Amino acid sequence: MTKFDYEILMLLNEKNVDNSLKAMNISQILEDISVAKRKSYSTAYRHLQEMTKQGYVKCGLVDGLASTYYIDELGKKYCKAQN
Repeated sequence: MTKFDYEILMLLNEKNVDNSLKAMNISQILEDISVAKRKSYSTAYRHLQEMTKQGYVKCGLVDGLASTYYIDELGKKYCKAQN
C-alpha cells in the first residue's frame, strides 16, 4: 500500500463510493485528489489495477469507454483501521 493508494481509498470511503452504480472513473478520482498529491492518469490506473488485485477496490459499471471503481469491504476495513 502506497500513500497514493491510501489517498484513493480514503477518497472512495469518504464519498461513500461503495457499489457499482456509485463507482467513479479515474478522471473523477483525480479531480477530487488535492493537486499536491495528484498523479498522472496512467499512474492512477496502475495503482487501481493493483488495488483491484489485492481486493481493496472493485471495478464498477463502464462509463462510456472509461472503467469505474468503488471501494470493497476489505478497503473499508483498511480505512477504518487507519483512523
